[in-house]
Amino acid sequence: MSERITPEPVPAELRALAAEAEALATRTAEVATRLQAASDGTLQRLARPIAKATHDLSDYTAEVSRTAEDLARVRVSRDPSLCDVPWGVCPAHGVTLRTSGDRAFCTASGCGGTWDYDRLHTPCAEPATAVVTDEDGVTARMCAAHARDVTERLVHCTVTDLAV
Repeated sequence: MSERITPEPVPAELRALAAEAEALATRTAEVATRLQAASDGTLQRLARPIAKATHDLSDYTAEVSRTAEDLARVRVSRDPSLCDVPWGVCPAHGVTLRTSGDRAFCTASGCGGTWDYDRLHTPCAEPATAVVTDEDGVTARMCAAHARDVTERLVHCTVTDLAV
């Protein structure tokens, strides 16, 4: 019996899950409101766990939505015309990113570059502008910022600009 291979998820699937969770959160919030409005104290107390479930569903919805966005970025990064490096950079300043929560920012003085996702821990989606070859002959297509950085970090590497 052959094993069935499940295709990897696509962002649209995650967005659909988030929409379903959001609809369920709306329904549980309505139930919590109705329980809270009841004249019976026992029913009013039952509103608390339902309100907590509503909050948890809202957190779940936000997390699934963020994952859908990250998945879209990962899938885009597989484009052969984009940089091969599995982490992001500031396009202007290179390896200067820091993250806080789900945001990234450039630490270079005066840059002000910010991204509303964790760009540092997401594959680079900048256009490849060069092929870098290390001393062992391993090659990678890199964006300008990663190519600049690698020349400062690797001894005996060569950088060949791609024809634009």
